Amino acid sequence: MGVSPSTITRVVGVEAEFRNFNQGNAAMLNQRLTIIGVGNDDAEYELNKREFFSAARVADIYGWGSPLHLAAMQLLPSIGAVAEFPVTINPLAKAERAVAAAASIGVIGTAEANGSGIIYIGGIAAEFPVLKDSDEAAILAAIKNAINGVLEMPCICGNIADLELPLTAKWSGDIGNLIKVKIVANVPGVTFATQNFTGGALDPDVTPALEKIGIAWETFILNTFSYTNTSRLDKYQLFGEGRWGALEKKPCIVAHGCTDDLETRTALTSTRELDAINFLIVSVGSHELPFVVAAKGLMNDIVTTANKNPAQNYKGRLTGLHVGEDHEQETTMQRNASIMAGSSNNIKTGSVAELNDTVTFYHPANEGKYPSKRYVVDIVKLQNIVYNVRLVMEQDSLKGAPLVPDQDIVTNPAAIQPKAIKTMFINLTDSLALAAIISDAKFTKTNLKVAIDSENPKRVNVIYPVKLSGNVEVSSTDVYFGFYLESGV
Repeated sequence: MGVSPSTITRVVGVEAEFRNFNQGNAAMLNQRLTIIGVGNDDAEYELNKREFFSAARVADIYGWGSPLHLAAMQLLPSIGAVAEFPVTINPLAKAERAVAAAASIGVIGTAEANGSGIIYIGGIAAEFPVLKDSDEAAILAAIKNAINGVLEMPCICGNIADLELPLTAKWSGDIGNLIKVKIVANVPGVTFATQNFTGGALDPDVTPALEKIGIAWETFILNTFSYTNTSRLDKYQLFGEGRWGALEKKPCIVAHGCTDDLETRTALTSTRELDAINFLIVSVGSHELPFVVAAKGLMNDIVTTANKNPAQNYKGRLTGLHVGEDHEQETTMQRNASIMAGSSNNIKTGSVAELNDTVTFYHPANEGKYPSKRYVVDIVKLQNIVYNVRLVMEQDSLKGAPLVPDQDIVTNPAAIQPKAIKTMFINLTDSLALAAIISDAKFTKTNLKVAIDSENPKRVNVIYPVKLSGNVEVSSTDVYFGFYLESGV
């Protein structure tokens, strides 16, 4: 009350104060992404988690061409759209006794004419010129100069010897074995030979990075290591399931990049029928680093769409990244088999890979063809429902409020009755239905239950049943045709 009760002279007082008259109206959960990975071996950095706003800053701290930097380049580039959601990095130190992967480039012959080529290392391109009459050593030197001229290259060059240029990953661990080497060149008289990276060993334990997430509600985690390590997948799954707990209430899921074919990737996903935490972002046959594919998929458009329109399923194009050859792409039947085995897949549109089915590993046999936690978009819908239920039940006016039955008549303005909470959930239901996050609002309202516990007078129990909305994934149209015939006269 703006005017003091002791005032008796003629006066008009007006005071403006905010009051929330929309209790229960749905708010969309702000998505957040945490990246877990290592920096370069020669980079010195602290292991505390940090939020970043540019890939260049990530490079300054963890090293140019490091996994953390290469992932950040897709999310926080210097040119073009940047992530509209917070990007946090939880760095790890390389494992003790970790070994860096190595590769090599070989050249045979002398250039019969001027030419040029492009070398791709982990998807990062470097163009090199070749002059007529250049021998093997000169061509390798040109390639070395080209590689050294690209800061974000994921490797360093050694000394040329025995007609070969040795390459070493900038970071140690199994993750280095994911780097692919490819040369596309037009140099008459010269043959190029490449050996992909091998010999990398011992990635670090991800547990310290997971522990650093703490109380922040990180909705997505990007794993920069290989998806094939089942022990690491178990740790992600255990952590993620804990975040879904009734007392934690901060569910998250973990994305992994994948460029493998159907048989290879489903050999792993098919064995993890109950894993609704881990999921793949796939670009079959791409020579990009898998975690770069995943970062681009999260940017274009999984996390971006989840942030803006959580009811929408994903269809992002992996623009700017290499896409596999036409013959490597999968048929409709193969993509269907991929989903049934708990693996995401992609299609190729023109010269760009495009997200097609984005699903978790979850596919228990007892849930049939349509398991409940298959689609990542449905997990995001559930995240938003959990978030809004928390907004209702954690509001300050409910904390410690007197709890009385619906039939009681009270004058205490702080008192709360089950019917008041029920009204909030009814409002929430209408809002979630309008946002197309749930369907059949009538069902939810009819079966909504709010009551004081039968044994504990200080406890209120809520049953809030919802039906998630669907998404257009399959369309079937029958076209009937015939011919026009002039009727007889």
